[in-house]
Amino acid sequence: MEDYDNYNISTNASNPNAISSSSLYRLKFNTTIDIVLQNANTMKANTSETHPWHLHGHNFWVLGYGNGKFNASEDPKRYNLVNPIKKNTVPLHPFGWTALRFVADNPGVWAFHCHIEAHLFLGMGVVFEEGIENVGTLPPSIMGCGDTKKFIKP
Repeated sequence: MEDYDNYNISTNASNPNAISSSSLYRLKFNTTIDIVLQNANTMKANTSETHPWHLHGHNFWVLGYGNGKFNASEDPKRYNLVNPIKKNTVPLHPFGWTALRFVADNPGVWAFHCHIEAHLFLGMGVVFEEGIENVGTLPPSIMGCGDTKKFIKP
């Protein structure tokens, strides 16, 4: 087993790619999006767990995965670009990384999150917005339900 004594990735890093706060990404429609998920030890020193990441509105190709910190100059050289598996949920293993690719070709606003409910509620998720100008007018029947309808402006 590798020595993880010095393995630490800051969870307080700012997000220069975010449009609003640190969790909404406005994607250019019909572009190819590459994502590298990095698992860090955030709960307590030198602990990590598997996180099943799920993307709504798309399937993605799993390009690769590995142990330790992702190396942007070396790890992409080992991506499987010939016959990668296509999924909508993938595990992010302890102290590891997973690389994904999808095409932002489905107009809408899509959640991408850890599928462990408590982790999602703790903030382990983002939202991708793409091609919303192509969505058109939505029927009022889907715009809120119950008490949330009062928040919908006509």
